[in-house]
Amino acid sequence: MDRPSYVRDRPNAEADNADLYHKPSSNSATVAKHYNEIRELGVEGRLYTKITGLRLFNNWVKSCLIRQYTKRGNKVLDLGCGKGGDLRKWSMSNISEYVGMDIADVSVGQAQRRYKEMNNNRFEARFYAQDCYGEPLEKTLRPVDYKADVVSTQFCLHYAFESEAKARQMMANVSTHMEPGAYFMCTIPNANWLEKKRRVLGDSFGNSVYRVEFAPGKATRFGTAYSFSLDEAVQDCTEYLVHMPSFVQLAGEYGLELKDCIGFHHYYTQQMQRDDATGLFWRMRVIDEERPEISKDEWEAIGIYLVVVFRKMQ
Repeated sequence: MDRPSYVRDRPNAEADNADLYHKPSSNSATVAKHYNEIRELGVEGRLYTKITGLRLFNNWVKSCLIRQYTKRGNKVLDLGCGKGGDLRKWSMSNISEYVGMDIADVSVGQAQRRYKEMNNNRFEARFYAQDCYGEPLEKTLRPVDYKADVVSTQFCLHYAFESEAKARQMMANVSTHMEPGAYFMCTIPNANWLEKKRRVLGDSFGNSVYRVEFAPGKATRFGTAYSFSLDEAVQDCTEYLVHMPSFVQLAGEYGLELKDCIGFHHYYTQQMQRDDATGLFWRMRVIDEERPEISKDEWEAIGIYLVVVFRKMQ
């Protein structure tokens, strides 16, 4: 599949000011420490890294998802909100209420500050620091019976697959706090893609921007760990395969039905048939005159991820 390349006379605008990787949980204290310590690059800093194209592309995917599944006045629960990099995306969808939760307390503090610094806030927001997957949300969430129209977990849900017990706690947290008909949308690593690479290349593979290393052994439904690194974003962090048949089955047990499951490369092709998504792609300057294409290595790394969407049954 062809990588995006620059075409002249496209609309231009300032890139979306958002973080890419804001992940909760796993071996809770270790992961919280890891993401709390990732240095803040700032808006300009994020535009001049080896993975700038990847960052902007993935932010575009999240923006498309938010626009596609969010309506004016919706209430949002963001599990793994990190530094609040998606707050402006939610604001553009005219939501009424936002709850952000993340295991990394330093990141949650930064998200709170980012919200306070936003001009003309269109929604109420509150933030909580806790393990969104290993513990019931009711530990900190107020009101305890809060229900959202949209639940979002971006680039973080794979930590819940450390064990079946943790995955079930995650699904209980999600389902309990969804209105009937609400959407649960997430972006996760594609376990099939990773396993295919592993079969061909062995337990360790990657390129100039990412690296994956598996311990020897057969993949299982829960707890198959691998070490993941991504330039300027993640360094040797332990992640877990999300076995999609198990995920779909588990979601069904908690009253959710699968609506979409599509790789990022194919999601790009699909969305670029839509005028609004195409316009957003150029306004966010995923590619422009300074960066006329997404590099081959970035494009390969983009292929790691899936868009997955569930809907809570009535």
